[in-house]
Amino acid sequence: MVLALLQLPLALYLYSQWQNTQQHNQQLARQLEQQQRSQQLQLKRIGQRLGQLQAELGQLTAVGQRLVNDYDLGDEISLQRPDPNLLKRPFSGFADLHQGLARLSAQSREQGMTLAALESLLLNLHINEITRIQGHPVPEGGVRLSSGFGQRRDPFTGRTRWHKGVDFSGKLGQPIAATAAGVVSTVEHHPAFGGLVEINHGQGWITRYAHVDTKLVEVGEYVEKGQHIALMGRTGRATGVHLHYEVLKGNKQLDPARFLPN
Repeated sequence: MVLALLQLPLALYLYSQWQNTQQHNQQLARQLEQQQRSQQLQLKRIGQRLGQLQAELGQLTAVGQRLVNDYDLGDEISLQRPDPNLLKRPFSGFADLHQGLARLSAQSREQGMTLAALESLLLNLHINEITRIQGHPVPEGGVRLSSGFGQRRDPFTGRTRWHKGVDFSGKLGQPIAATAAGVVSTVEHHPAFGGLVEINHGQGWITRYAHVDTKLVEVGEYVEKGQHIALMGRTGRATGVHLHYEVLKGNKQLDPARFLPN
């Protein structure tokens, strides 16, 4: 009887400890289950993000490849396609998923840099194309080249002097056109040139149109190639109705005949 009474507190203590252990285990099981659900949700979200990122990369690559093909830029730009098998294998956990995400992110950055370079190259090609000086400043015809570039006899003094442009004889009021796109940098009446329009085409290129009667543009105005900028006249130091046309590169006059259509 005494032994049974002595064993009762021990049994109650062990039962209490067993209950505490059971409750602790149940609590750990719930926490583990909650953590597993949270991890599964995160894995699912990361997997979805990987899929979206790979799809975006595929679209970027397709656009970039089309531009490369359209502009024949295969030698200038090399586009790397995303790994098509990246998402076709099981992921063992967060570390594996993060590695896949890091690889796709690196491809995304590289692809973005490539497309940025491609965009810059195409923009420069477009700018170079529209600002390239080529065309006739009197496009409607009916004019003749009355004086070329280089040494000539001055019609006023009879002395030999350097002619810095070319002259086209035509009719009063005949339209004069910009020979390349650019920004109008000068619109004025010059003592020698008379009515004067100058267009800055960037990178040191300037075209000059002198002796005009009516100026159709203003300083700071952007003009397209072929846009009418003035009307022919005989203002300034001129013996007749004509256009004096110059092409300058870095303030040095070049022979405009090099830039006229054949």
